[in-house]
Amino acid sequence: MISLSELGAKIKSQKNVAIIAHIRPDGDTLGSALALKLAILNLGIGAEVICDDIVPSRFLFLNEMQSVKSELDGDYSMIIAIDCADITRLGKFADAFNSHKNTVCIDHHISNTRYAKVNYVVDNASNCENVYELICEMGLDVTEDIANLLMLGTVTDTGCFRHKNVTAKTLKIAGELKEKGADINKIYFHNFSAQSKERAKLFGKTMSNIRYFLDGRVALATIRLADFEWANAKLNETEGFIDFLTGIIGVEIAVTVMEYMPNKYKISFRSHSADVNAVATSFGGGGHVLASGCQIHGDYEEVMDKIRFACSRELPEV
Repeated sequence: MISLSELGAKIKSQKNVAIIAHIRPDGDTLGSALALKLAILNLGIGAEVICDDIVPSRFLFLNEMQSVKSELDGDYSMIIAIDCADITRLGKFADAFNSHKNTVCIDHHISNTRYAKVNYVVDNASNCENVYELICEMGLDVTEDIANLLMLGTVTDTGCFRHKNVTAKTLKIAGELKEKGADINKIYFHNFSAQSKERAKLFGKTMSNIRYFLDGRVALATIRLADFEWANAKLNETEGFIDFLTGIIGVEIAVTVMEYMPNKYKISFRSHSADVNAVATSFGGGGHVLASGCQIHGDYEEVMDKIRFACSRELPEV
């Protein structure tokens, strides 16, 4: 793997850089991509952030979010994939990335497939930690805007510093970002408190129908297309639903199943101890040991059976 100093030098030698955030973008991919963009621009190098999906409304309180483009239409000397464990996470830009002569991946997922020509993959709590260290290694200033973007990814990917992947380094970097002007209170409000009436309605319905498997050690919440229609809610308004499940006493694996097209489901896994990366990988997905995701297509009850069986193989013995 390339070193941080080598990666910094490689970026500094470029003329124009495209940075691709993953589909269904979260705070970590957008925060790390836009922070890196601002740092690169401060070098006098051209830079753009591209994403195949729209930016969720909860992130628009940060002005830089408005600059995310939906097309890869420039003459870029380098393309960087940010927070993307595999090339499919680039959406419609996967082919362009794969055919480009100068590609880089900066990521923190243990399931990363090393699909770029140059890969920097370090298993930090958030990818924003990797980008923060890269910006510092390049000797660039962390402005207030950059600090807010990096704090966004750090706060959201660690569940406000609650997840087991948080380290002393995570907290140290967060402290440094706070000193540089990051507004944790505003980031927390927009991502964990503020919600539409429609989301609140959807949340209530979803959590009133939790299913339990394997003696209550697995809790599963489903959001069907009909539920979105009933609540008049959007598909991107389920962020954070899974955190409720992880707090239920006795639950070791929490699962959310979101139907995004008829009989097509986006699955998220969280765990206190089980290797849910192994669960997600069995369905072609991946992520982290305690937080992963995948997609499964098929009849709903058959999908439930598959999830239940896969989880049973990874639950620790009682």
